[in-house]
Amino acid sequence: MSSAGKHVGPLGKERRVLPRYQLMPQVDVIVEDGHETYWGALRDLSRTGIAISLQQALQSNQKVTVRFRLQSDDGRAVLEDLDATVAWKSGRNAGLEFVKPLIPGSSSLKKAPLLAAHLEKKKSER
Repeated sequence: MSSAGKHVGPLGKERRVLPRYQLMPQVDVIVEDGHETYWGALRDLSRTGIAISLQQALQSNQKVTVRFRLQSDDGRAVLEDLDATVAWKSGRNAGLEFVKPLIPGSSSLKKAPLLAAHLEKKKSER
C-alpha cells in the first residue's frame, strides 16, 4: 500500500483520524423563493456572515441561502448551507449576515460543522 499523496507523520504512518477540508472560493446564493441560484466569489468570511462578489443584483434585506463547498484532500466534496439576509450591497459586492451566527450553542454549528472548523483553524493560525 503506497502512502503517496497522504500526509504522514514522523513515523511514516497516517496520523489523521478525519480528513481535512478546504473551503472553496465559490459559493451559491439561492434566493428565497428557491427558483434562482447565483454564483458568487467568496471575499471574506466570519462567524456572523460573508462578503461576496457576484454578477446579479441582490436586494437589501433579501432572504437567501448560501451554499458553501468544501473539498477533502482526497477530492471528496461536501456542501453546507446557511440561511442569510442581504445586509449591504455595493456594485457587484454584497454582505450577507447569517440568520444564526456560527457561535457555540447555535444551530448553525450543526448545519455547517466543517465551515465552523475552517474558521477555528484560521483563528488558530493567526
